Amino acid sequence: MSDQNPKAAGQPGGPPEADRRSRFSDVVRDREAAAYLLAFCLSNAGSMLNRVAVTALVWANTGSSALAVASFAISYAPYLGLAQVLGAVVDRYAYRNVMVACDVARAALVALLLVPGMPVPAMMAVVFAVAAVQPAYNAARTATLAQILTGDRLATAMALTMSTAGIAQILGFLAGGLLSSIDPYIALAVNAALFAVSAVAVLGLVRYRPSVNKREQRRHVLAETADGLRMLRDNRVLRTVSLGIWGLYALTAVPEGVAVLWAAHLGRGSATQGLIMAIDAAGAVIATLLFARFVRPSMRYKLIRPLAFLAPLALAAALLDPPLPGVLVLAFGAGAATMIMAPMNATLAQCIPEGWRGRVVAAVNAGLQLSQGIAIAGVGLVAELGVPVPYAVGAWGVVGFAIHFLITRAWPAADEVEAAKAAAAPPQPAAP
Repeated sequence: MSDQNPKAAGQPGGPPEADRRSRFSDVVRDREAAAYLLAFCLSNAGSMLNRVAVTALVWANTGSSALAVASFAISYAPYLGLAQVLGAVVDRYAYRNVMVACDVARAALVALLLVPGMPVPAMMAVVFAVAAVQPAYNAARTATLAQILTGDRLATAMALTMSTAGIAQILGFLAGGLLSSIDPYIALAVNAALFAVSAVAVLGLVRYRPSVNKREQRRHVLAETADGLRMLRDNRVLRTVSLGIWGLYALTAVPEGVAVLWAAHLGRGSATQGLIMAIDAAGAVIATLLFARFVRPSMRYKLIRPLAFLAPLALAAALLDPPLPGVLVLAFGAGAATMIMAPMNATLAQCIPEGWRGRVVAAVNAGLQLSQGIAIAGVGLVAELGVPVPYAVGAWGVVGFAIHFLITRAWPAADEVEAAKAAAAPPQPAAP
C-alpha cells in the first residue's frame, strides 16, 4: 500500500506530494481499511444498542431507576484502572486478532443476557464483562488502523472513523430505543449479531500481522502497564497531544452531558434534550469531514492551536443565557470543535513505537473517558448547588480558555513531531 496520492507528484504549481490531501475514496478503496470501517461501525453501533437494551431490560425486570442508571454507568467503570492493564495485554498479541476476540467475546456475553429470568446481580456482572472488553477493543482498533494506513491517509481514516462513530452512535441509540420498546431481548439479539458480523469482517478482510513483542521478552503485565504510562509521561509529544485530547473532550462533552438539565432550564422536555444532543453530534460529524477533506495536511497541524479555543469559546457563550436557538448554535460549535481530534489522534498513533500502541492508546482513552466524566459531573454538581446551568457551562468554558492556553503554549513544533514519528517508525531493512 502506498501513502502517496495517486496523482502525479510533479504537477507545476501544485503542493508538495507529502502535503497532498488524501480523499475519502483513497481510504475506502483499500480493502483492509474499508473492512475496518465496516467492522468499527457495526461494533460501535452494537455497543450503543447494548447500553440502551440493557438499561431497558433492567428497568423492566426491577422497576428500579437506580439500577437502570447503574447498568448504563457501569460501562465506564473499566477505565478506572483495568483499561490500562488491558492495553499491555493487547500489545502481546496480533492487534487484528484482539479485535476479533473482543467482538466474539462480546457477542457471547450478550447472548448470555438472552437467558430468561437471569438474576439482576448476574446480569450486572455480564454487563460489566461486556464493558471491560471495550478498552481492549479500542486500543487494538487504533493500533490496527495505524498498521493498515500511514501518512495523510491515516489522518483521513481517523476523520472517517470519528464521523462514522458519531453516526453509529446515533443509529445505535435510536435502534436500541425502538427495539427495546418492542422487546429488549430482540435488541440484545441484534446486538450480539452485530458483534459477530464485525468479527467476521475483520477476520476475513484484515491481514494478520504478528506482534513485534516476543514471548521471551515479556515481563509482568503490571510492569508493562507501568512502562506504557511512563512512555506517555516522558515523551513530550505524546504527553502534550494527550493533554490536548483530554482538555478538548472535557469541554466538548458538556453540552451533550447536561442536555437534560439545559432542556429543563428552558422549560422544555426530552425532545429538546435529544435535539441538543443530536445537534452536538451533527456538528462533530460535519466539521470533521470538511476539515479532513478540504484542509491540507500541513495546515491541519498549524490550525490545531488556534482551533483549540473554539470549544471554550462556544461554552463561554452560555453565560449570555441564550434561548433554544442560541443553545443549539453553541452545541453545534462545541461539536465542531472536535474537528482537530483526527489530526491529533493520527499524530499520537504515528508517534507511538510499534508494540507499544495498545498500552499507550489504552491509557490515553482512559484519560479521555475520565476527563469527560469529571467535567460533566462537575458542571452537573455546580448546577445542583443552585447555579443556573447556562452559567455553570459558561464558567467551565472560561476555565477551558486557561486550560487550553497552558496546553497550546507548550505545543510541540512540527519538526519535533516529525522527529518523534521518525523515532517511532520501525527500522527499514537494509538495501541488498
